[in-house]
Amino acid sequence: MKNKVLQENQNISSSIEVLTKLKVLLGVKSSKQLAHIFELKPNTISSWKKRNTLCYAKIIDVCKQHQIDLNELFYSNYPNKAIEKYYINVPIIYIDDYLEYYLSIKTKQQKLKQIYLPKSSNFDIIIQLYTLVKEKEQPQLIYAFCKKIDHSLLVEQEKYVFFVQNKGFQYFKLIEISKDKSKFKVRKDEQECIEVLAQDVIEIFKWKDSLLC
Repeated sequence: MKNKVLQENQNISSSIEVLTKLKVLLGVKSSKQLAHIFELKPNTISSWKKRNTLCYAKIIDVCKQHQIDLNELFYSNYPNKAIEKYYINVPIIYIDDYLEYYLSIKTKQQKLKQIYLPKSSNFDIIIQLYTLVKEKEQPQLIYAFCKKIDHSLLVEQEKYVFFVQNKGFQYFKLIEISKDKSKFKVRKDEQECIEVLAQDVIEIFKWKDSLLC
């Protein structure tokens, strides 16, 4: 029986998934804040992500201090009743998963990666994408916290993430909806307005918040 449980829990999370879980469980929003808790330089966290590696001794110490279940942290499918009482599973879509996500919509067999978040969260999906961040000259990789909505709920001058045919997830500010609702005039970052055809928009997500990766 013990071996069976171990086999079922062999789906080990990547370093990015582990660090993202830690941010949520520790209540921090950036890698810089996470590095401060670990008493490390911020670029050390970036290095862990790039190399898909971790300093397990450091993580174990922090988890011990904050009473974080290591099994829950490292195994993506580990059942933890205590966490399930206060947290919910929220799907997370990484850039590398865009094509798989698109294909899963077509086949109606979505198997998204999940992450635990507090039940009080006002979003139902996390999408990794590049966008311009304030005071930055180049687009940054972020996690966008969103809530999936229907086309009919779109409101002008609000922020959204559109899943666009052949273009993946795109962050836009919705400027104007055409009278026949066939076109959307949108602005991406600080660029000029462009038009997006409603027929090319597969899904729409209301932008709630974001977090630097």
